[in-house]
Amino acid sequence: MIVVYIILLAASLLFYIQFEGAFSFYLFCFVAAYPVVFGILTYIAKRKLRISFEAAEQSAPKGSSVPVSIIIDNDSHLPVPDCDITISYRTEYGSHCDTFRIHTPIFANNSQKLTVRLSYRHYGPLNVEITRVRIFDILHIIRMRIKSSGSLFSTRIVVFPDHIPLTNKVNDYFELGLESDVYSKVKKGDDPSEIFDIHKYNEGDKISRIHWKLSAKQDEMMVKDYSLPITKGIMIAVDLSRTFSGSSSLDKLDTVIDAVSAISLHLAETEVVHTVMWTCSGTSDYENRTVDSFESYAETVRELIRNGLKGSAKSPVDIISDLTTGVPKYAHIIYCSDNVPETDKTRLTESGYSFRYTVLDCGIDPEAGYTDNLLSVIPLRTGAVAESLESIVI
Repeated sequence: MIVVYIILLAASLLFYIQFEGAFSFYLFCFVAAYPVVFGILTYIAKRKLRISFEAAEQSAPKGSSVPVSIIIDNDSHLPVPDCDITISYRTEYGSHCDTFRIHTPIFANNSQKLTVRLSYRHYGPLNVEITRVRIFDILHIIRMRIKSSGSLFSTRIVVFPDHIPLTNKVNDYFELGLESDVYSKVKKGDDPSEIFDIHKYNEGDKISRIHWKLSAKQDEMMVKDYSLPITKGIMIAVDLSRTFSGSSSLDKLDTVIDAVSAISLHLAETEVVHTVMWTCSGTSDYENRTVDSFESYAETVRELIRNGLKGSAKSPVDIISDLTTGVPKYAHIIYCSDNVPETDKTRLTESGYSFRYTVLDCGIDPEAGYTDNLLSVIPLRTGAVAESLESIVI
């Protein structure tokens, strides 16, 4: 449009030279003054514009369409004929960035909401950012850029796993005698260190469980029900110690997360308390979350996807090797990764941290699974997680 304006300016000048008079003079003055006048008006409108995302963060299942709203506030009396907004979005773990543009007029003294829908096929935080905002006059001769205002120009969508139903039987590891400081809230047991409930004496109740002090106060026999310790017999270790990049690696990351989510949810639904462990991004620290309900499962997976899907200084094998005391703390460790070296498998089984070990590896051939003494190696197939987990003995 700059070229068009120059042509108009030259034509109006020639028109004024060829045809003297008030009209040709005013026409030339109008064309010559247009950039100055409309530049000032566009600048005033620019100073009164505020653009931001409506929500700071949203959650969505993979592949779903998520509405993202952009709020445009114009406090001036001047409309903007055209506003060009460029939006980019990318996952924190990939190099590919998608971009699209929105053109919209902005009315005077008005607040507008523009809603776009985004979807993404990989797990993890999806960073959405307004990378450029430009406003134009009616002829697109004047253009001005609105600078970024920090967090108002960015938002995040956290993409979560879908539910993959499992029917695998879960073993009872109570007989292994593992220590536990967690007790069932719905079932009574035989651990005298915790009292589950107190009830009136019924025929057949053990005399040794009579609560003598309370019975003396109540003037009737009261009996104690002992608690049932819940053994945290299963640990799900998530190994993302290597950096993920590229489309194929993101597919493997999705496969690992699908497997972790499916197993953890299955355990939560069957009321099996378990632990999910992963190493923290860029550090030697680790997260160790206890899952004993659907709510704690959802929060654990949410935290893993928000902050745990990056390379770290240590792998879970390193952490387990550091924590081991030679006495098993878990009955079964399920180790999930995209590529577990043979040395890590050896270190895992020699740690003595558990009675059994299962490695779920999406980086090996689908026919490369095997069971060797305490260790089972199960290949994870991308796009076929449920079928891959059919053979796992939990």
